[in-house]
Amino acid sequence: MRFNDGYVDPQGRYWAGTMNDPKVHEPTAEGILFRLDSDKSLHRMIENVTIPNGMGWSLDGKTFYFTDSPTKNVFKYRFDSRSGKIDHREVFFHVDEEDAVPDGFCMDIEGYLWIALCGGGKVVRVSSNGKLVGEIAMPTRMISCPGFAGTELFITSAEEEEPDKFPQSVELGGSLFRVDVGVEGLPVDKYRREW
Repeated sequence: MRFNDGYVDPQGRYWAGTMNDPKVHEPTAEGILFRLDSDKSLHRMIENVTIPNGMGWSLDGKTFYFTDSPTKNVFKYRFDSRSGKIDHREVFFHVDEEDAVPDGFCMDIEGYLWIALCGGGKVVRVSSNGKLVGEIAMPTRMISCPGFAGTELFITSAEEEEPDKFPQSVELGGSLFRVDVGVEGLPVDKYRREW
């Protein structure tokens, strides 16, 4: 097992998901999403995770978003900001494209999610009600995670996993891209410790 993505919630708690390392074992639903509180207490938040990826919280602090890539879903949960508890899971956004899965995401100050579609060669912008409202086509398929710096979206990619099938994706696989999207990203929260 290894950790994959990790994020800090607006209250300063650190959330991180584990998965089987694909170099050792094919990922299966054995992963766990953990939450580390400021007092060093550790909590198991979601079990049976395959590949944990993007996480984020709605502007009003009432919704937690979480990606488990092989399900092709970004889920949403009711979030209690005071206790850090989550419940009432629903599909927030589903990827219909055959070769694409949702990977990392970030959020803008308007509450929209910018979701990388790994295998789909794009980043999509999704409204807080789960509607696709825009997309950025990329010159390689394996898009992994976007992140904001002001109004610029920095987009990471991975090496092409099927170079014989998708030779056009090989040259720029693993590159970092930058696109000005005209809206600022949400500030990143910092872990708050009490020890």
